[in-house]
Amino acid sequence: MELKNFFFELNNQDNVKKIIINSNLLNNNLKEICIPGSKSFTNRAVVLAGMCSKPVTLYGFLFSEDSYWGLDALKKLGYFIQVDYKSKKVTMIPPSDSKLTRASLFFGKAGTLARFFPAVILNWQNTFSKSNELKVDISGEPQLMRRPLSPLVKALKELNAKISSDQMPFQIESSQLEGECNISGKVSGQFLSGLLLCAAGAQKKIKINRTDNLVQPDYVRMTIQSITNFGGNIQYDAELNHFEIQSTSKLGIEKYTIEADASTCCYFISLAFLHNLNLKILNLGSSTLQPDFKFIELLIQIGANIKILDNEIVVSKKENISKPKGNFTFDFSLYSDQALTMGAIGLFADGPILITGVSHIRHHESDRISCFVKNILSLGLKIDELPDGFKIYPIEKSFNEIKGEFETWDDHRFAMTGFLISSKLNQVSILNPKCVEKTAPQFFNQVQELGFQIDIVKEE
Repeated sequence: MELKNFFFELNNQDNVKKIIINSNLLNNNLKEICIPGSKSFTNRAVVLAGMCSKPVTLYGFLFSEDSYWGLDALKKLGYFIQVDYKSKKVTMIPPSDSKLTRASLFFGKAGTLARFFPAVILNWQNTFSKSNELKVDISGEPQLMRRPLSPLVKALKELNAKISSDQMPFQIESSQLEGECNISGKVSGQFLSGLLLCAAGAQKKIKINRTDNLVQPDYVRMTIQSITNFGGNIQYDAELNHFEIQSTSKLGIEKYTIEADASTCCYFISLAFLHNLNLKILNLGSSTLQPDFKFIELLIQIGANIKILDNEIVVSKKENISKPKGNFTFDFSLYSDQALTMGAIGLFADGPILITGVSHIRHHESDRISCFVKNILSLGLKIDELPDGFKIYPIEKSFNEIKGEFETWDDHRFAMTGFLISSKLNQVSILNPKCVEKTAPQFFNQVQELGFQIDIVKEE
């Protein structure tokens, strides 16, 4: 398994310090693009494949920093990984005779995998019935080590999981999970998703109760769908309050196709909207469960000309050019990854836009609320910070007067949001664009296919 194509690459250049965007050569010819595979479905599929005792082939795989660490972890546990970059296909072949007893895994900045991958380790002796007890030390980069894990660890310990600490770095031992547990959903739905993945591989029935409100429930539904596709058996109520996971003799699926990433798709659609371009997304449509897809409905509400088909999305140029509509209040709790996207669009609207319901994004790769506010203020623009969001105001000065640097805070969402802003404010550069590799390493190459030009400033 090679590193190439997993990480950031821009115009065959490395050591990129910052980039400057030129939008002067855009045209209205229809552009067609395919969006890379879903980060969320890719991460879930990697973990579920790690609980399968027979080979699994994943199609539409997202090659990113996150997925690299997932495959790297499986490789260290004895899996043979076959990677086909051109066809975006990965085959994971489990060890034929696992005698592994100790391992050390590193997950970079991949918070999702840190919460999901314990399922592979805890259920190791269920997946491989003749294997020994497995003890695994887990660590990551400092950014990941600071992210919360305690609600998940607490719930797993109620199910007899052997985990040394509720914060990384920690050691996990293969365990026989059983019983009933409670878990909070108010900080992150990933805790519940991680718990469901762990329960799916257990040999005994497990009951899970959610104790309070649930952040981003659609991601939990995606987890349930993924587990079911791999042969798991989960019973649950419509409100996602109570779950009963029946024991399954063996999880397994020969082939699994990952749909395109709705979150990444939203940046391309937003670009087409802001620049009044004609764009067709070829591999995502109305059938998706991904919650960020609902953001497209908000874009339509504020004036975008978008048609959603079963497997395509079409953004069409408006003959009468107008600013995005402002004077809205939006609750982004269900699709919080797009809060910054709407914040960027709000700078170019005809009235202020208030974003609420996203207090939990203060605990993502960065404090996304505070850092976004700092970035906007550093450009001399107006924004109000709120405990659970922000209020963004339209730019009132000439775009040519606005100069500066957009800090990315080692957070992939800021790299893509920064592109939206810099594509309109060409004298604002984007610092450390490399962090986009976490989920979309080819993002800056793909936006050039739409006609945007990128000038690179390299590290000295």
